[in-house]
Amino acid sequence: MHFFIDENLSHRIANALHHLAQLCTENHTVVHAREFNGRLGVPDQEWLERLQAEGNWVIISKDRFKKGDPERLAFEHAGITIINLGKDWHKKSAWDTAVQLIKWWPTISWEVLKLNHPMRYDLPWGVTPKLKGKTLPQKK
Repeated sequence: MHFFIDENLSHRIANALHHLAQLCTENHTVVHAREFNGRLGVPDQEWLERLQAEGNWVIISKDRFKKGDPERLAFEHAGITIINLGKDWHKKSAWDTAVQLIKWWPTISWEVLKLNHPMRYDLPWGVTPKLKGKTLPQKK
């Protein structure tokens, strides 16, 4: 599985997660938006289309989606699993965010490997043994 780390998270966190993921048997790859796109500021629709075409991606983002937000709808209709870091994540330092993502990683890894359809997860700050999410439409 490939994990796309959105621009609203540090590329250093993405690099650390990628290196740590290589220690696991699942052998996930973790790529920051800047690396994937070759630069910052690429419109979401552009990289969403690339992720769709390649397949086997999960997006990790800290976007503050609101109900009815066009960006949220585009993400949810892309046919890609999304892990959105909840509101408590916005108050945390990059260091705390990195540590908490590492704590969550075994659960995230296990959940996404068993998926047979796209999901949207709103990841709370506190680590639990299971993710709760919402089924998203599959891209046709």
